[in-house]
Amino acid sequence: MADSMKKILVLDLGPGERPYIPAHSERVISIDFNKKFKPTVVYDLTNFPWPFKDNTFEKVYASQILEHIPNTLKAMEEIYRICKPNALVIIRVPHFSSRSAWINPTHYRAFSVATFDYFDKDVEQSYGNCNFKTIKKEIRYTRPDVKHHFITKVITKILNSLGNMNQNFCERIWCYWVGGFSEVYVELKVIK
Repeated sequence: MADSMKKILVLDLGPGERPYIPAHSERVISIDFNKKFKPTVVYDLTNFPWPFKDNTFEKVYASQILEHIPNTLKAMEEIYRICKPNALVIIRVPHFSSRSAWINPTHYRAFSVATFDYFDKDVEQSYGNCNFKTIKKEIRYTRPDVKHHFITKVITKILNSLGNMNQNFCERIWCYWVGGFSEVYVELKVIK
């Protein structure tokens, strides 16, 4: 297959009932411990190392899965290990102010919009054997993959805009005034 025809290899971590929808130029491998979701690879992501070679993927999609893995640091190191240089990593996790972050008994933690800054070697205090550059980070009032009424969509758009104007202020004070934000969305670039 010619390089121009080669598809980007994407890993969908723990797709569950809402798998990653690939673009035309992408080929997806999914990994989940639950056979019911028909993953490409059946595997428990709490066991390290994951069953992939170093530098395999050009993109990783981890939506609502990292909160189910007890060791976030090790999970980020594994994502780093299996990604090619400059790979894109998209992460969606529950925000700490979200009610849903704490009602699920299989969640080990919730996240801040700044959590993934600690995996960048250029910050003063970084962790792990990995290095990511933040491309984008947002807090979201509602999850975009869940259907909402028109009014909820309008309110969400407004709250998302206001909350992301000053994420520090929002996480420190404002998120408690509006009842909490649903998720953190980040895009990271793998630096090797």
